[in-house]
Amino acid sequence: MAYIEIINLYKSFGERDVLRGVNLSINRGETVVIIGGSGTGKSVLMKHLVGLIRPDSGDIIVEGESIVRMSKKELLKKMKKFAYVFQGAALFDSLNVRENIAFGLRRFFNYSEDEINQIIKNSLESVGLSDIEEKMPSDLSGGMKKRVGLARAIALKPEIILYDEPTTGLDPIMSDVISKLIIKIKKDYKVTSLVITHDMKSAFTIADRIGMLYKGEIIEIGTVEEIRNTSNPIIKQFIEGSAEGPVKFL
Repeated sequence: MAYIEIINLYKSFGERDVLRGVNLSINRGETVVIIGGSGTGKSVLMKHLVGLIRPDSGDIIVEGESIVRMSKKELLKKMKKFAYVFQGAALFDSLNVRENIAFGLRRFFNYSEDEINQIIKNSLESVGLSDIEEKMPSDLSGGMKKRVGLARAIALKPEIILYDEPTTGLDPIMSDVISKLIIKIKKDYKVTSLVITHDMKSAFTIADRIGMLYKGEIIEIGTVEEIRNTSNPIIKQFIEGSAEGPVKFL
């Protein structure tokens, strides 16, 4: 049985159909990357997994339990297994780095302040940062904010990490740093990961499998080599970054 299973998921906003029967299975310890153009529903799909959006129909099974059918109390308990790394890091501007990371620790756990401080220190060191606990988000570069977001996620000791466009807005070197950190976090913390991105270099670096979301459906999923060598013209056009192909933008 898959660790996470998305079954025939549909979601519309008004007259706009965003998800049109998404099916996806993720195995424990696996990193699955979902690629697709802007506005194709990648973020909408991910928000379903943490209960931020409820589907119009379909189901999401995590460890054999439907999160769609859970009460709010049951869902909150299940969500302790998840951590969400937001596209823009989503740090609280009014809180320093320590307080940003401590926020979830105080909300979900009964750690002492000494324990919280040690977890924060260890989490920051895991992403290559130290002695920045007192800095405010405005003092951090884009890459540092992304790494603090990663540290905040792993501090919660999740079983599942959801990454929303983790390399967006970064230069190529920092994008590679973040990709390598995602691999390190998987290895060190044995997490299951779902990543949405349009950064193909990062996708090919971090993925066990890659799926493409197009017109509300996963049109193909496979290993890195299978996706590199796909015969699907839509996927080929996307990974080559070509304006020429079946998908027209002009």
